[in-house]
Amino acid sequence: MNPWNRVLWLLAAAAAVVGLTVPLTGTHIAVPMLLLSVPFALIHGVRRYGWRTLLFFLIVTLVVSNFFENLSVSTGFPFGQYHYTGHPQLIHVPIEIGPIYFGLGYICWQVANTLLDEADSRLGGSSGSVAGRVEVVALPMLAAALMTMFDLGVDSIAATVKRVWVWEEGGGVFGVPYTNYLGWWFVTYLYFQIFALYLMKRQPASTSVSVRTEGRGVLAQNVLFYGALGLSSVPYFIGASGDMVKDGASVSWSGHAINETMMTINLFGTVFAALLAAVKLARNDLALRR
Repeated sequence: MNPWNRVLWLLAAAAAVVGLTVPLTGTHIAVPMLLLSVPFALIHGVRRYGWRTLLFFLIVTLVVSNFFENLSVSTGFPFGQYHYTGHPQLIHVPIEIGPIYFGLGYICWQVANTLLDEADSRLGGSSGSVAGRVEVVALPMLAAALMTMFDLGVDSIAATVKRVWVWEEGGGVFGVPYTNYLGWWFVTYLYFQIFALYLMKRQPASTSVSVRTEGRGVLAQNVLFYGALGLSSVPYFIGASGDMVKDGASVSWSGHAINETMMTINLFGTVFAALLAAVKLARNDLALRR
């Protein structure tokens, strides 16, 4: 096994272990766990696409995410009216948020890529196939949905229970407004779509070859990481406090209800999507498409 591949497996395994054990103490570890996705994405992305292509993805995610995060803090568009409590900040946004958009975004992109049978190798394509023209839009849409699915399962805990950020006018999803999730899908779709168009222009040079040379494990690593993020809510539900909490609009919510609901959303959202991707890999469906 390639040494870098071992590092990727170690990072994915570390995310699984951390996500399942530390929350038993009642400690919310979303940000530290998500930061593990950054070195993972850097290594995996360079090996899959090359450093120039990954650098493009990194720059696009950092610029697009920071622009819209700061815009929303200032104006309320597109996520809603909120503010962060952590420091240091890049204008109004903590500096770790941009790297998380990159790391988590890359993992969601690859999980979507698995569900769509390595669509990144057919985006537009030199043959101009119908599948390629559809997938150049479908892959970004699905990747953005996976990003939003993850956020749906964690935002109420982070915002209302832990107050890492505060929604000043509250919202119906345990203190979080529905506009947040529409905004997450829109912003992440935007940078995924830019990346898809970039890949389309660079093919066949950027066409993925890693699965052909190293097996399905290169995609399974992303699936494991994404599934671990969803499973992390289960022990947190066991160890977390059930006290009443207030959102930014001073509306009271049951901490127990928040944790139980987020656990259920994650089990039948993030974890289920990871399971579907894992089944595809186990069946070797990708080999049938090549």
